[in-house]
Amino acid sequence: MSTLAPGPAPVDAPRPPVSVVVPRTLDEALALLASDGTAVLGGGVGHTLARHHRTPVPGTLVSVTGLPGLSSIRQEDDRIVVGAGTTLASCAASDALTRAWPVVAEACGVVATGRIRRLVTIGGNIAARDDTHDPPVALTAAGATLRVRGANGTRTLAVDGLAGPDGLRPGELIESVVLPPRDPKHGRTGSAYRKFLARGVWEYACVHVAATVTLAGDGSAARLTLAVGSVEGGPVAVGLSPLLGRPVDTGLIDEAAHTAAAETRPYDDVKGSAAYKTHMIEEFSRRALTEAAHRARNTEHRQEEDR
Repeated sequence: MSTLAPGPAPVDAPRPPVSVVVPRTLDEALALLASDGTAVLGGGVGHTLARHHRTPVPGTLVSVTGLPGLSSIRQEDDRIVVGAGTTLASCAASDALTRAWPVVAEACGVVATGRIRRLVTIGGNIAARDDTHDPPVALTAAGATLRVRGANGTRTLAVDGLAGPDGLRPGELIESVVLPPRDPKHGRTGSAYRKFLARGVWEYACVHVAATVTLAGDGSAARLTLAVGSVEGGPVAVGLSPLLGRPVDTGLIDEAAHTAAAETRPYDDVKGSAAYKTHMIEEFSRRALTEAAHRARNTEHRQEEDR
């Protein structure tokens, strides 16, 4: 299975033909993807953009749209499983995600435009391995994992490990995204996503941050996560373990936000300088953590409503 090759073709070069194969089962799709010159076709947005910019694409696209089990959001025991073929619009509108992991629903709901969100699949958005994409940042903060299927079976992969040496192998595809229980044994959990657009219109994020806060019974931090995108190697999970056990107050949130700015490496681009983005990472980390902590404190009320 190929990935999209870098480097556009000359503007006057003809676009090579591309064939689309529609398998009936996931096993049939995996058999097709075992051949060279093939790639997964989900919503088709990435491939359409690649052809528009005359970036070479594989000659055979294997459509996974509509395959059984790939386009659902379901409960498995105490976890939420999102099929890789589920659109971002469906994720954003999901009551299950909004209640358990609002950070994920929020991130899916701010991608591009409504029309694009109705096409883009969550699996395709993750597999693109683009540090400016929204959902991978939120999923990293939530501690989500990926179920990856290939000819040799199923394995589990961390979202932020997709681009590493243990990432997607030839012939594999993302089958589903698995989100952990909302409230682990420690206590109450809240989450939030915050995104900064340099020009105030839909575009790739200048800075985006996802946060989760789990409160122990005494109100101290039992679990803290921050994930930052639009940085080198993103999404980057920020190490906050030294802050655990302390009250979740303004002082803790300020320290966590400062750590996020210090541990990430933004880059210069048209949306801003690295120095400017470092400042914005600290500010938006503070905002995301503040909202996540507020939601964690109100979790008990929401649980009573659920019952």
